[in-house]
Amino acid sequence: MDLYDVPLHPSTSVILSETGSYTRDMAKGLGPELVLARPGGLLDLYTSSPETGALKLLSSTRLFSNIRSVANFRSQGSKRDQVVVGTDSGSVAVIAFGGKDESYKAKTVQCEIFGKTGVRRPVPGQYVASDPKGRAIMISAIEKQKLVYVMNRDSDSNTTISSPLSAHKSSTITFDCVGVDVGFDNPVFAALELSYENPSSTTKNVTYYELDLGLNHVTRRWTETVTRKACCLRSLPGGSDGPSGVLIGGEDLISYHNEGQEPVSCPLPRRIYHPKDKPTLVTKLTVHKQKKNKYFALAQTELGDVFKITTTVEGDKVTGLRCQLIDTVPVGVSMNVTKMGLMFLAAEVGDHTLYQLEQSIIDLAGSVETTHLTPFTSPPTFTPENTMKNMRVVDTISNIGATTGLMVGEFTNNESSPQIYALCGSGPRSTARVLRHGAAINQLAVTDLPGTPSRLFTVKGDSGEDKYIVVSFVGSTLVLSVGESVEEVSDSQFALDAETIGCGRLSDGGYVQITPSFIRHIKSDGKTFKDWQPPGLMKISHASCNETQVVIVYDGQAGKVTYFELDESMNLNEKAEKSLGSEVTCLDVGVVPKGRNRSLWCVVGTFENDVKVLSLSPHDLLTARSTANIPEKNGRPSSLCIVDMIGDKGAVETTLSIGTDSGVMQQTTIDGQSGAMGSNPTRRFLGAGKAEIERVAVDGKSCCIMLSSRPWLSYLSAQTGGLVTSPLSYTSLDHACGFTSDIISEGIIATSGNQLHILTIENIESNFNETKVPLRYTPRQTCLINGSLAIVEADARDFSEAAKVKLGYGSVVSVAKKAGDGMEIDSDEDEEGGSEKTTVVRGPVPETTSWGSCIRLIDPAKCTTLDVLELEEYAALSCCAIQFSSRGGEVLLAVGIVKELSFDSRVAAKEYGISLYRVVNSRLTLLHTTKVDAPVLSMTQFNSKLLVGCGGLVRLYDMGKKQLLRKCEARATTSNVKTLAAAGDRIYVGTLGDSVKIMKFDATRQQINLVCQDAVPRNITSMCVLDINTVAAGDRFGNIVVLRSPDNSVEETMGGSFWSKAKIPLFETLCHYHTGEIVTGLKRASLISQGQEAIIYTSITGKIGALMPLKTKDDVEFFTTLQDKIRGVAARPVKRDFAKFRGLYAPVKKVIDGDVIGLWGGLPSSSKEKIASDLERTVGEVGKKIEGVTAHLM
Repeated sequence: MDLYDVPLHPSTSVILSETGSYTRDMAKGLGPELVLARPGGLLDLYTSSPETGALKLLSSTRLFSNIRSVANFRSQGSKRDQVVVGTDSGSVAVIAFGGKDESYKAKTVQCEIFGKTGVRRPVPGQYVASDPKGRAIMISAIEKQKLVYVMNRDSDSNTTISSPLSAHKSSTITFDCVGVDVGFDNPVFAALELSYENPSSTTKNVTYYELDLGLNHVTRRWTETVTRKACCLRSLPGGSDGPSGVLIGGEDLISYHNEGQEPVSCPLPRRIYHPKDKPTLVTKLTVHKQKKNKYFALAQTELGDVFKITTTVEGDKVTGLRCQLIDTVPVGVSMNVTKMGLMFLAAEVGDHTLYQLEQSIIDLAGSVETTHLTPFTSPPTFTPENTMKNMRVVDTISNIGATTGLMVGEFTNNESSPQIYALCGSGPRSTARVLRHGAAINQLAVTDLPGTPSRLFTVKGDSGEDKYIVVSFVGSTLVLSVGESVEEVSDSQFALDAETIGCGRLSDGGYVQITPSFIRHIKSDGKTFKDWQPPGLMKISHASCNETQVVIVYDGQAGKVTYFELDESMNLNEKAEKSLGSEVTCLDVGVVPKGRNRSLWCVVGTFENDVKVLSLSPHDLLTARSTANIPEKNGRPSSLCIVDMIGDKGAVETTLSIGTDSGVMQQTTIDGQSGAMGSNPTRRFLGAGKAEIERVAVDGKSCCIMLSSRPWLSYLSAQTGGLVTSPLSYTSLDHACGFTSDIISEGIIATSGNQLHILTIENIESNFNETKVPLRYTPRQTCLINGSLAIVEADARDFSEAAKVKLGYGSVVSVAKKAGDGMEIDSDEDEEGGSEKTTVVRGPVPETTSWGSCIRLIDPAKCTTLDVLELEEYAALSCCAIQFSSRGGEVLLAVGIVKELSFDSRVAAKEYGISLYRVVNSRLTLLHTTKVDAPVLSMTQFNSKLLVGCGGLVRLYDMGKKQLLRKCEARATTSNVKTLAAAGDRIYVGTLGDSVKIMKFDATRQQINLVCQDAVPRNITSMCVLDINTVAAGDRFGNIVVLRSPDNSVEETMGGSFWSKAKIPLFETLCHYHTGEIVTGLKRASLISQGQEAIIYTSITGKIGALMPLKTKDDVEFFTTLQDKIRGVAARPVKRDFAKFRGLYAPVKKVIDGDVIGLWGGLPSSSKEKIASDLERTVGEVGKKIEGVTAHLM
């Protein structure tokens, strides 16, 4: 078995973030920029719109290494920031970003290798700090080692890096590291350290390390003891901008420290219901520099409360601190403030948010506050609110991490493709998200039409926005005027008593309308017109036009084509006529290129399945430049569309899209000089209906919208540089075209039946769009029961819903809310990001044995909550739909529960059990509960009985009147059983320490026997069965492995002793692959109807991928060779070997790295040509082969 890893959705969690001016566009003042470091080695660059603040992804760079730290760095004299990245590659890299002409791609400026790879305590890279003046950087390990590099610029203004200078200190653990602003004195770095050299008196200190630029030497300049619970620090502006020094965050306090002055501490206000014996830890600090040497700091606690920290400065010394409550927001892993007062919060769970700090933050009148004079024993208290007063939400970035569960299937019964159901988040920010393949569409308006249209057009006015919407019916035309409202007009001079088969705006300011009986040229005054009629009784069957050209085809005249052109006197004159010898089925004239008077090409599809490119140059009008034949099995051409797509560095690629009456789309290129069509077209099946293709503009790009049984969009991807065709998540459409107005800059107007739709597309680069269902607690597991999704939720150290209501922290009930797609959502919490001023507040923290838990039923079609059953005393850990034979086919819900379980000690919980519930009219009713002696983490149905993983045992239960009846059991592991699956008489067991095991149920003896096990101990987190002998599993270290048992394993073990482990056969490892992230879900499924099956996997950080089997030996050899070739020529941003990254725990075995193959689009042309030559193919054939893999899957 050979697999191809297809990346479907990148990681959405964020490790670290930085703000700065990274590109030339930012230097021109085009908006603040943001760098996000994501798990799996992704470095994303975002920009924020200066007008709206909306975030837009500019580039995404894969480092093929685990990112550990990121820091801003700006060389002296430079106007652009760079980022210093610490990874597990054993090197420190300085990365810069290009401008728009370079697609904002990341480029490694310097990469210095210093030692061993991996994430180890003594390996530097966990912390990176830069001198605020850009003269040096420090890279630190958790233990002992610190390296300092002197940074300079050469004569060409390129950043250079020196050899490392060591600043090691043995028996020292580092918790944080920053560069201290000391102006232009010798660079100083501050480190938060703990020395364990003398275990009896360990203290935590803040230490200054000074780099002497003259002696090229690093010394420990100053150290001072700080609070034992200090965990983060941030430097204040220095030199002429401020007092310098650092702020340190600890438990219930903020303190200021600097060389040569006494420390100043300030207590934090406390929540009113927070336990007095549990301090609140400050986890994040950031400093916002303002104009005129002003600044303030922001601090966030582990509960999400954000405080403003200001200093009182006398001379050059800080004499006081002031702490004021701003608002409560979700807990973040990173927090940054831009110069424009935008605060970006990378959330631990849930969507990442960009906030605008309001003007009220200047004085925070009426806000609870403390100063350095406030007693630490009695700080003021406050009650957190879910309505923000001093911040508002500007934009969000979707985050489906932490992903805890996965289901794939078409559970709505009304869609053509399966959906991905992901359990996301933790605590009150948990959600169940339905991911649908395709970009999300915003439906702005829907209106009824008097009939079913046959065609649809938009016509622009003098302002460049659309003036008319022309809806054509059989025998009539409806003209709608676009203004403040869309209204029908009758004085447009368009013929309303005839069917319109083509219309548009001409360059003279007039309009042209083509009907079967005449061509009407409406003059620019809007009052006069001139009609041209075909000779004799001929009728026009097809037409296409642009600003200066009109091409028509007559019906029943063997493909007679007539060409008209607008002359200098602004009259449409017939220029040429030609018979093609075959009836025409469709045609298209390209858009007039900028700076030219006419389009050079007209494309015609004929009844004989030929597509011809006709020249429109004056010297060879209607001459066929090239011809392509559509295979008969793909259908006859029904629609054509020529689009000039602009790629990297402004390169224009003329793309021809061909739609057929059988729903197949074929794309190729047209040479701009010769008119020759490409020899390697790509084909895709769009749906069962006839394919119709039109030009639209989305996100500033020229695209094609393709309509069949579902809509699709074809565009040139900014990320890969290749042509991408992806579906749109919307109902089927009949006709569509681009639409612009003073409100909608880039929209789409379409018809479906007798309805007119006005739409916009959110993000064309997104593979999936999502619908959220808010949850109360962390989702643990989900299953399908009677067409509904059952989700068990539980949170340790949380109150039940009833207890929260008593304390004033209960869920805000909202009924029948409207989602973005018009669906109603019944939820018991505010929708995440539903308001600019609302947020989710974490309630008070109870005792360690307290749990909050519930069981929820969700309608997958409407994304509504059908029922929520709160568990007052118990916590639900697992669930399963079970159908006992004794219950007459009724499907029950089995739930594994626990009472008073504590993770803080190794003491067993008070009670474990399995509860059975009936689902009647979408309501849950408890039947009975069976007590067990260990936690039940997994369950599945087996031979009409319930198979459970109870601790390390596998047990089989049958239905009883008052409780479950135990039939048999077998010990599978000394740890806990995490996953269970069954096929026939075999049981597949995934354990938390002993990998995967296959067991067989002996019905005659009522025994469960072990028949196969793994030789390698693995901590299994997810598992799926591929066939009766093969299983795929993911572990907690980010590996996916495919294991196969020997064919004769059952015969070898059934006759032997059960306890004889030497006789138990071992799995054969077929495939092994390191994803870089903990795998939390594995499912065997296809993502399109009747598509190829693959192993769909999700990671804890929100990554979604698919391991697709390669069917032929030729494919295996091709992609293996291509992968090796790309590895040899592709840039390695942090000098990490591609194969070593994917083989972190074991060598990669029989898996093609899709991320490496994805680098093909960004390679230089010379490298592409050389690789294609080595593969004995053309560059186009290689690209087509790569695109074909994804097309088979999605």
